[in-house]
Amino acid sequence: MFEINLFNSAQIFDQIFAFVCVYLLTSLSAKVRFYGFVVGTIGFVPGIYLLIETELWWLLAAMPLWVFINYKGLVNNWREFKGEETIA
Repeated sequence: MFEINLFNSAQIFDQIFAFVCVYLLTSLSAKVRFYGFVVGTIGFVPGIYLLIETELWWLLAAMPLWVFINYKGLVNNWREFKGEETIA
């Protein structure tokens, strides 16, 4: 039987945010991809809770790498939106 609790709710929201994020990130429009990055960043909150709750907190050690990749994607997306040259 499925019960509603904080853990199950976090899983549901995590999956919804992940689905919307991937959907938006596959767009050809730089503006829509930017919204995908924003939704992905917001969606990371329930994911962090799930990692801590399931004692997989050590995976948070990869957070600086994720932040770097996300920042680089945001900068390149912004430059593409403005028509500037992107960095590799």
